[in-house]
Amino acid sequence: MFAEHWSQVESIEYEDDTIQILLTASPQKQAILYKSLTEKVEIGDEVLLNCTATSLKLGTGGYDFVKSVAKIEPGNVPYTGDAGHILKLRYTPMQHQVLSIEAQESPFHSLFLQPFSLNGKPILLGELHSMIPLVYASSQVIKKDALVCVIIDDQAALPLAFSEHMRALMKEKNFTTITVGQAFGGTYEAITIQTALQFAYTHLKADVIMISVGPGVVGTGTYYGFTGMSLANWSNNVAALKGLPLWIPRVSFAEKRERHKGISHHTLTPLKQATLSKVLLALPRFDREDHEVVVRQLESLKQALNEPEIRWLDQKEVVELTKEALNHSSRVIKTMGRSYQEDPAFFWSVVASLLTSFNIAGE
Repeated sequence: MFAEHWSQVESIEYEDDTIQILLTASPQKQAILYKSLTEKVEIGDEVLLNCTATSLKLGTGGYDFVKSVAKIEPGNVPYTGDAGHILKLRYTPMQHQVLSIEAQESPFHSLFLQPFSLNGKPILLGELHSMIPLVYASSQVIKKDALVCVIIDDQAALPLAFSEHMRALMKEKNFTTITVGQAFGGTYEAITIQTALQFAYTHLKADVIMISVGPGVVGTGTYYGFTGMSLANWSNNVAALKGLPLWIPRVSFAEKRERHKGISHHTLTPLKQATLSKVLLALPRFDREDHEVVVRQLESLKQALNEPEIRWLDQKEVVELTKEALNHSSRVIKTMGRSYQEDPAFFWSVVASLLTSFNIAGE
């Protein structure tokens, strides 16, 4: 089911090449318009809004979205898409053409005519979108001008432009994205995780390659019903291509939900139940009580399909790098609404993973 209604544009609060953020009337709410999906609007225009998320009072997705504009008459919308023939959001009213890197009309097509190997390169795997800006900021502290490529899977928000962090990071010269599957709006578009990895490794020659998602992951409080199960799929694909899956553990001691305290079950469950190859898990050494919690949780991974390798990093080094990275970031980074001061363990675990990827590259 869905909910929709017509409304009038009262003001345009933000606009760039990809998106308009509008204030609409009756009732007064924010709405998002994606320029790749519909014509841009002006103040006073009538717009049809999908208001399903706001009617459900959702968190991350709590916006209205412009579905169509009343001023546009049939046949009068100019074609503004890419030259490609691959469709994203296929078989929906919002399907649109993209120039996929693999397509015959792509200048990169020949790159994908042969298989390839990642040759042991560590590939960061991050369940939460908030991990991405911290990975980038940390990378620039460790190695100035390090090229970071983030592959965005289609397990959360599909339009990359929805993310304020992504809109800011896409302006950075050392940051690039590849949106795969039905996700769209990256620096490059791709069909599969495999070809995105091939492009990031062989063509971009990125210093850091990460697989993650947009904002808005899903959880249901069940054993397998959450977005984080995708980590296992990513991990298995990376291993099959002879890369090293380097999981970023989701760690928190500020969480009130028991299943997310210490190492979240969103990390532990896919590691234990669905990962078919050897992986690496990097963690900082925590303060005594917290460290004991994490060590007990890691004991359960001895029954995993493949027990992961654990690397411990010095807490002082990780803390110092985290603080430098947060100072380097152009935007405030939070996770699940919590700041570094409120939930330092989350930030340390992300930074420890990124630092480990650089350490491996230097071995």
